[in-house]
Amino acid sequence: MENEINEVYSIISRNFEVEKSGELTIDTLVKMLSVRIRELLEKNLEKLVSIMYRIDLNQAKVDKIFENISKDEIAYQLAVLIIERQIEKIRTRRLYKSAGGEIEE
Repeated sequence: MENEINEVYSIISRNFEVEKSGELTIDTLVKMLSVRIRELLEKNLEKLVSIMYRIDLNQAKVDKIFENISKDEIAYQLAVLIIERQIEKIRTRRLYKSAGGEIEE
């Protein structure tokens, strides 16, 4: 799991331009990403939408999250969804790699 967290951080740091602060855990990743998403919601929604599109988030889940009134809650739920999606992608890559196929990022 620790290796997955580091991989998720690596992907998130590239997409969202965040820097590590302290020990990496799922909770710290969610908090770190929530802050950045909240900032993007306020200042650069187009960039946030573009990143979410590249990450390939489930549109129905994203739409449900945006039904919230609080931008803080939207940011938190998007952070959780993004991290879950990245973990899913990492596990899928590993599965196919161990099955003998090569998958590019």
